[in-house]
Amino acid sequence: MKTSSFAGLFIWVAFVVTKLITTPIDTLQYVMILLMFAYLVLVPLTLNLVPQKKNVFYHYATRLQLVSAVLAGISFFLEQGMLAVLLAVPWLLTTILIALYGFTRLLQTWKKSTIFDVLIQLGLMYISIGGLWLILHRSGVQILHFSDVIVLLTSIHFHYAAFITPITMAFIGKRLLAKAPNLKSWFKLIAILVLFGPPFIAAGITLSDSLPVLEFISVVEFVTPLIVFSILCLVYLVPTLEYSVQMLLSISFASLLFSMSSAMIYGFAHINETVILGIPLMVFFHGFVNTFGFSLFGLLGVTAMQETKQIKKTSLSM
Repeated sequence: MKTSSFAGLFIWVAFVVTKLITTPIDTLQYVMILLMFAYLVLVPLTLNLVPQKKNVFYHYATRLQLVSAVLAGISFFLEQGMLAVLLAVPWLLTTILIALYGFTRLLQTWKKSTIFDVLIQLGLMYISIGGLWLILHRSGVQILHFSDVIVLLTSIHFHYAAFITPITMAFIGKRLLAKAPNLKSWFKLIAILVLFGPPFIAAGITLSDSLPVLEFISVVEFVTPLIVFSILCLVYLVPTLEYSVQMLLSISFASLLFSMSSAMIYGFAHINETVILGIPLMVFFHGFVNTFGFSLFGLLGVTAMQETKQIKKTSLSM
């Protein structure tokens, strides 16, 4: 999957360049660019952390991922409609296969699952909701009161907040508790709140017009544990790691603190019916920092951390 993410990076650059040449870049196009980065680079990096190559769902999901991501990218150059939907369907299938992989892992280990396992399993299952919202966006069907941007942002939410975040959190949390076992109860609470966050925020956005306070409460419920988790890791875990991993995770957690703070400001302003950060600025600042700061550097940090751990085990066994 690392090979797929490297190939995906070059394809993503080509996608961005083509978008810049052919399409005026507005908020919707910017969301497409961030979503394609997840499809092409971040999803394979995340799947690389949780391999079960003998699992049939994992096998076909990883085989289909790059092709389906490219087809979804092509659909972003087309008008909404049947052809755009058909090109996006392979990505929906890929996310369903990933979700079935997570579900089979849950069935295999549910009697002895730790909180780390649950973060991974539910994270894998959540991504299929993002795949469904991609189809809804490409169809052009009006969903409640949602604009095109909100529909696509919902898809991006279930790729980043619901898929990448809990899975990376599982690996980082395991190392955190190895260094500070007294934080076990705190970590369990943080993990549960993070897992409830994505559907709670989705419900808050759905009812935002009639009950804006619910959207703010849902944002606080998701953002607060992530901020606490970042601070705990910066204090207890990061100083104990190898220098390269320290740098990667420090950037990731610093980015998370910034992006989650901006989300809190946006939610608070929405209650008061004021505009501090509108959706275009929110997508730019929160989206950019969350994508390239927290998600990319976090996944690279976790990957490096796991590889360093494996090298140490190999050296000790020899």
